[in-house]
Amino acid sequence: MAYRSPADWRDHGVLDFCVSIGLSLGSSGVRKVGGVTASCFDIKEKKVLVTGGTRGLGRALSLHLASAGAQVIAGYFQNEEAAEELRLVSGREGYRCTAVKANLMNSIGIQSLVDFVKRTYSDLDALIYNSATGVHRPLHALTSRHLSTVWQVNVGAFFELSLKLKSIMKPGARIVAVSSEGAVRAVKEYGAVGSSKAALESICRQMAAEWAADGIWVNLVAPGLLETDTLKVWSDADERIKNEVRHSPIGRLVRLDEVAHLVHYLCSAASDGIQGQTLVIDGGKSITSG
Repeated sequence: MAYRSPADWRDHGVLDFCVSIGLSLGSSGVRKVGGVTASCFDIKEKKVLVTGGTRGLGRALSLHLASAGAQVIAGYFQNEEAAEELRLVSGREGYRCTAVKANLMNSIGIQSLVDFVKRTYSDLDALIYNSATGVHRPLHALTSRHLSTVWQVNVGAFFELSLKLKSIMKPGARIVAVSSEGAVRAVKEYGAVGSSKAALESICRQMAAEWAADGIWVNLVAPGLLETDTLKVWSDADERIKNEVRHSPIGRLVRLDEVAHLVHYLCSAASDGIQGQTLVIDGGKSITSG
């Protein structure tokens, strides 16, 4: 649902955010500071592509943005069941959210997704790059093929997709990529993924510097550990969760909807002053000594 009243804003945590940065809301749910309305948070009718958009965090992003009035294309690789479930939920809720299959492992698949986006939209307001793959092994057990596969999806496809879609991104458009703690910290059996995320952050900074002149904003979000299928790849997932919670000032894992709220913010005009940044959303875990 869209945020049409103060109650809606409160229920979705937006009211608390507005208050925290010194905004006030009237009975119509508008901001009363400097004569500017709270429409700076509005993403209604925005045309958005979410890659990896049918499962886990991507699903949460697709459905949240669609619930706020955006027109969403959710890309996915091969899980037809998850894609169909997203279509069913979107249809039931009246969201404009389309799931489209695309293989980002090669240029043919990337071009196929680009062609679909261009056939569907005359322009694109936001690219949310959530696609990722990983080989979770210590460095000595990795091969160049492992690195090539991980880097293709996590970095190469993002770069190629961004370049190909840039021509339909008008001033004010957003690119938001999903990074992780492994971009800046050594995480157990995360060398292949972590190094790719570090490269992703570097490319995004460069894009932000070069493409700002074209009116394109480029930022990243770096969530802490999330309860998604990704946890299944680790045999010590339970211990990782306990460690995350133990060292988090808020005493829990960050929720998927909380990450979705942050991405929503970065897709809106409210984030106009943020460019080339990685916003960490981990409940404060990274500020502790654990």
